[in-house]
Amino acid sequence: MDGEAKRKAVCAELVRLLSDERKRQTMSMNVLAAKSGLSQSFISMFESLPANPTTDTLLRISEALGLDAGDVLKQALGNLSAHGEPKAPGRRRTKPRA
Repeated sequence: MDGEAKRKAVCAELVRLLSDERKRQTMSMNVLAAKSGLSQSFISMFESLPANPTTDTLLRISEALGLDAGDVLKQALGNLSAHGEPKAPGRRRTKPRA
């Protein structure tokens, strides 16, 4: 897998992890938008469209969810196999900070 494909796979996994965590916390997009300083329509687009999120977006959303952005990135990288495919279900989730 080339560098561009790997970057796209990591970005997709980052978005998936953050979206899954929002849902796990039963947080609405409106609440996440308010906590992150982003609009609800942006959150919806972020979660539904293939994206290359900015560092600022990842930091804002991670912080609003109570997560460390570095930990989320490590988890996304860890969830990718050598071929850039997500690992099988049962992978570890990034947990919110206490």
